[in-house]
Amino acid sequence: MFVLKRLPKLLCTKCITTPVRNCAVSVIGGASDIGQTLCMMLRAQPTVSKLIIYDKPDIINGVLMDLSHIPTDAHLKGYIGEETLDRALKEADLVLAVGAVPDKTTSKTQCTLKNTELIKTLAYKLSKLKTMPFVGITGDPLNVLVPMTSEILKNHQVYDPKKLFGITTIDSIRAQTLYALHNQWNPRECVVPVIGGHSKDSIIPLLSQAKPYCDMNGKSIHELIAKIRRSGDYVTEAKKGRPPTLSIAYSILIFARGILHALSGGVSKVNAFVENNDFGTGFFGGLVTVDDTGAIDMQRYSHLSQYECYLLERGIENIRKDVLKGKRILDLA
Repeated sequence: MFVLKRLPKLLCTKCITTPVRNCAVSVIGGASDIGQTLCMMLRAQPTVSKLIIYDKPDIINGVLMDLSHIPTDAHLKGYIGEETLDRALKEADLVLAVGAVPDKTTSKTQCTLKNTELIKTLAYKLSKLKTMPFVGITGDPLNVLVPMTSEILKNHQVYDPKKLFGITTIDSIRAQTLYALHNQWNPRECVVPVIGGHSKDSIIPLLSQAKPYCDMNGKSIHELIAKIRRSGDYVTEAKKGRPPTLSIAYSILIFARGILHALSGGVSKVNAFVENNDFGTGFFGGLVTVDDTGAIDMQRYSHLSQYECYLLERGIENIRKDVLKGKRILDLA
């Protein structure tokens, strides 16, 4: 374990008022490409008093030194190796687990195995804590990883379903930007709800509920939904085999901001895959209202189109299979 003390103030305190910081955030997998980008942005968040970075690679020392050159008051800590993971978790109000993504050197199967082992280890370490922090999980297969985490925590009688989130913000912002691009609108002024799970066959963009509303024909709807579902692949192809790290890191930041606001006493809405049995799946994704106790409820929608109902039906089938796989994975280990 190693610590970087707070940097000396280089700017005149009479000229700048430092915002109050009050939350500790642990980034598990913080030395990865997504993790480093996320940590850079979290470093500048005014409500982060301590940024804790955990990973296995030795480069974490350099990552911390790099981050220390960003002039903020946030305290930095770094941990390397599984034996220090419990310390990285114990100090955190919010834990963000950044999963691996396939690239030129790592296949999808390898990433799945790596993410499964990471989340297993994380869940077992979380189960040893007296109080469960807010936990946000990323990485594929998310529909499997989140139920798996819940099952491990249940086995140790420390599970709080209101504090476990699979982060699906990337699906929402992709739908938002692609819908805006299709209609040549400002993406900041567009909202596209996304429900279901976090896989190509369970992501359900609700174009019928989009704002501003656009009366699109059937072919355009089918093409746009297919594009939203495969947008990650398109980025990987355009980057010559490298994964979409920047947009994913940004989406995790949006989620983290929502949770930090809730921890500070506010009420937020975050896109997440959480425990929800409204559709008989055990878990489901959507826009979740959160306060300082955790998830409160999920936004519901009515008057879905016939095609969206079809996608929902198919998506529910796939989510059920994934959730069951997540709950059984411990028996197969």
